[in-house]
Amino acid sequence: MSETERLVELWKRAKGRGESVYLATVVHVEGSSYRKPGARMLITASGERAGTISGGCLEAEVSRKIRWLTQDGATVQEYRSSFDDDNYGVPYGLGCGGRIWILMESGVAVDEVVRAHLRAFEDRTPSVLVSTIAGNFLHSTTVLSHDELDGNSGCDQDRLDCARRSIDERRCVAAEVTGDAIPEFVCMPVLPPPRLHIFGAGDDAQPIVRFADELGWEVFVADGRSHLLRPDRFPKAKRLVTLEYEAANSAYGSIRLVTKPFVEEGDRAVILTHSYEQDRAVLKELLPAPLEYLGILGPLHRTTRIVDEIKDELGFSRGECLSRLHAPIGLPIGSGDPAVIALSIVAEIQSVAANKAQFARGTAGEKPSGKDSRAA
Repeated sequence: MSETERLVELWKRAKGRGESVYLATVVHVEGSSYRKPGARMLITASGERAGTISGGCLEAEVSRKIRWLTQDGATVQEYRSSFDDDNYGVPYGLGCGGRIWILMESGVAVDEVVRAHLRAFEDRTPSVLVSTIAGNFLHSTTVLSHDELDGNSGCDQDRLDCARRSIDERRCVAAEVTGDAIPEFVCMPVLPPPRLHIFGAGDDAQPIVRFADELGWEVFVADGRSHLLRPDRFPKAKRLVTLEYEAANSAYGSIRLVTKPFVEEGDRAVILTHSYEQDRAVLKELLPAPLEYLGILGPLHRTTRIVDEIKDELGFSRGECLSRLHAPIGLPIGSGDPAVIALSIVAEIQSVAANKAQFARGTAGEKPSGKDSRAA
């Protein structure tokens, strides 16, 4: 369960008890900070909390003060480094050397923000939170649905443009500033959880599911071996899918996949059936799909052989196929047990999704050395 899911669960419990709730959101950062804009912490009137806004420096302080700080409405509080010489007038010190601004809200505003996350979880409906944090019109967060981004929201054009960028770029986007001022407003996307499709239900798939679930991803596990697709083996998986194959009339391969992959644009997928024939059948279906990430277990020479056998039927060149793949799969963090391999795979997917991958994306063969033997 992700941090945001825990926040939502606490909100549900508090609302069920009729208890007041408060929300602290990081909206602007200068210098070093453990958490970035968009990080949130929910606090109940009884002192329970979920989520974090720092590395442990601010949570207790904000929890103690948020109730009375928000009694007259939303407020933005600045916190800065405790080892900064110029610390006058700042309510509390950090130890990381940066400055952080936190929007504090209570009442209906908190409910609207949490409901936006609920819609993202339950209906996969995206939205944008637009928070005015400076100027003469400080107020609580406005929630814009995806439809309202077309211009029917009542927001001014600058906020709409910023909100669209936030959705398109999947990150927090703030208004432009000059000098030492903080942004007038910041837009924070609320997106459906990423979907990861694992093709292969062996023991090595189990830690991948656990790591992905901790990050808040929705995980689907698919395999032709129904005896492996059991809820007790994959309790955190959203769905288990039994794949069906049939004989194929092809120069290469004796089977083809009958069950169409249930992937959508922007999803992530990994192939680890440990069967050459099944890997080829699944890869043939997935390569044309507009996935955010597609990886296959095994050494590069094995993957290249599979690609050479299916590329003509797909109408792709070898280079085009390999450019869509991460092979060998995972970051080069060393070999080990299934948990180490799972960690390398999930870390690479996260890195790619965050546009922080350190390897070239031209062909799979351009990735750093040392991965081929580990992913065999």
